[in-house]
Amino acid sequence: MDQDSFDVIVVGGGIVGTAAAYFLVRRGASVALVERDRIGQGTTARSFAWINASSKVADEPYHRLNALGAGLYKELGSTFGDSRLGLHRTGMLQCISRSDAAGHAAMMEQADYLTRYGYPHSVIDAAALAELEPHITFDDEVTAIHAMSEDWLDAPQCTRVLADEVRNLGSIVLEQCAAQELTMSDDGAISGLVTQHGMFSAPRVLIAAGHETPEVLAQLTGYEAFSARFPMNRVPGLLVTTPDNDRTRNLHHVIYFDSPAGAFHIRPAPNGGLRMGADDTDGMIAEDASAGRMQEAAARLLSYARARVPELIGDITAEQCELALGIRPYPHDGKTLAGPLPGSEGLYLIATHSGITLAPALGTLMAELIIEGSTSDALRPFSLDRFPGFS
Repeated sequence: MDQDSFDVIVVGGGIVGTAAAYFLVRRGASVALVERDRIGQGTTARSFAWINASSKVADEPYHRLNALGAGLYKELGSTFGDSRLGLHRTGMLQCISRSDAAGHAAMMEQADYLTRYGYPHSVIDAAALAELEPHITFDDEVTAIHAMSEDWLDAPQCTRVLADEVRNLGSIVLEQCAAQELTMSDDGAISGLVTQHGMFSAPRVLIAAGHETPEVLAQLTGYEAFSARFPMNRVPGLLVTTPDNDRTRNLHHVIYFDSPAGAFHIRPAPNGGLRMGADDTDGMIAEDASAGRMQEAAARLLSYARARVPELIGDITAEQCELALGIRPYPHDGKTLAGPLPGSEGLYLIATHSGITLAPALGTLMAELIIEGSTSDALRPFSLDRFPGFS
């Protein structure tokens, strides 16, 4: 390797870090993208990967950040081709029964927010649902939000495409290359990064290490307190992907079923099967869950699927399915962390839930911040200095 000096080093080759590297390179920066394992094979590969903003209405800046991400995927699809990118433009159906009066009222309030924000959607009844999903029997009491612009993503495939483009545009992607320590100049400014494959120079480093951000930040800076005080939780989540059969290919949308018992979500999967998850099964799972506990939670997920979409599930068992445990980064207030690390010069970070949806938005906004030095109004509400101890 003949290049060891860059404009920016990005630590973390999930979809968030890779998207940031891509947009940095597009702005003319030379970039080294450093990934400890393989590109797109961490939480990125264990995500439901529903690109959406419809469920995020309580905070308008956060909704608009997610909507920006969703819109940028359309542009990336036009650039690379939807199929190559792994982008599936299916739309989303959020379903709830009118018999759940409180839940139905909450969904109607959600729809009002979406109207106020100018977000494309419609509220439809069971008859319209049956036209959109003819292989599913919907109860007459069901009402749905149809978010026709929402998609799902083969996230590992998309991440690889963006990483390949980083290489094609003259920068480098280093896999199986653990970051070890930041280097600094005499005045305390960032000057580079020591990795297991040597030292690389750069005046700016962006950390996008997902749920491991606190530990990575502590290791690279030598400030162990970051491990405990960084305002982020690790939240495990279980996803089940069924095998492919004639039934599973009859689902055409992402569907989000809401009920007093908890939310259940299902969508087509790249293998032709179905990918599903639920809030309460996530609650059953710890990071060190045993195989037996995972199978128990998977069986419960399949029972939810049979109760809602029996026409698609048939007699598929948990033993036939692929189980994936993802550890999601979840900032304490539920909203993205993105921007410079307060008190540092040249050190930036991104840590967020909904990383699949947000990756292109955060990538382009952080590239603008890092290269131009200007913080977009869309990014400003998500700085780390909103938390005590980081202001």
